[in-house]
Amino acid sequence: MIREITSKEYHMLKDLLLRDIARNYFLLLGISGTRDVYDKIYGEFHKGRLKAVLFKRKTGVLQFYAPGDFDLIHFVDLIKSLDYNSLIGPESYCDNFLNKGIFKRFEEGAYLSKLKNNHKVIININKYNIRFITLEDLDLIVELYKEVFKSFAPKEVMEKKLSEKRGRGVCIEIGGKIVSVAQSDFETEGGAVIVGVATSKNYRGKGMGTECLRFLCTTLQKEGKDLFLQYNNLDAEGIYDKLGFKKFDQVIHYFKE
Repeated sequence: MIREITSKEYHMLKDLLLRDIARNYFLLLGISGTRDVYDKIYGEFHKGRLKAVLFKRKTGVLQFYAPGDFDLIHFVDLIKSLDYNSLIGPESYCDNFLNKGIFKRFEEGAYLSKLKNNHKVIININKYNIRFITLEDLDLIVELYKEVFKSFAPKEVMEKKLSEKRGRGVCIEIGGKIVSVAQSDFETEGGAVIVGVATSKNYRGKGMGTECLRFLCTTLQKEGKDLFLQYNNLDAEGIYDKLGFKKFDQVIHYFKE
């Protein structure tokens, strides 16, 4: 049975999404943020258990997650009834929607990669005095992200993450300015998503971003966590490969027109 999810069922929704923090990072951000970004959220239920979800953002973009088999026919019918423009999701299960008369074209997006806990990252000597970030660092981190990224999680989202100990971050500070940073989010007992890896343009080529990443990965691995990241910057792919991250899926953009 597919129907709209009620606010009383959001705990079931979050529990389902936390089963796959890598594929669901942006979905988790959406339901954890301070802004209401979703118009509707639909779920497939079986014997009271939530097994698949379809999100419709207010922008008209759809997002989908199903950890196993799902009712493809009725989800296709549901999508056809909605006012949407595209769907974004991992190809491992969203490719099921191809050739169903709802999408005319698709474009490849970010790669999903995993670093298993048993593949240990070796940290170099901490020559850059890498330290953990605090709430007081967020304004400086926002300034760095404005320089590097077109879009990023706003300050209040990072503030909530640190306050709730949902994630952490490390940085390099030089002359009162944060010049390199790496963060984690949606940490669970067995995993964490690596996010927001950035280095100021004036400090690139010195290995600072790599060392921040090494420091953070090593810290999380000591706690028994597998690590995940999502990237579309192919220039950084070599760094992730050297650290031991292996691609396991890819985000695809499916377009109605």
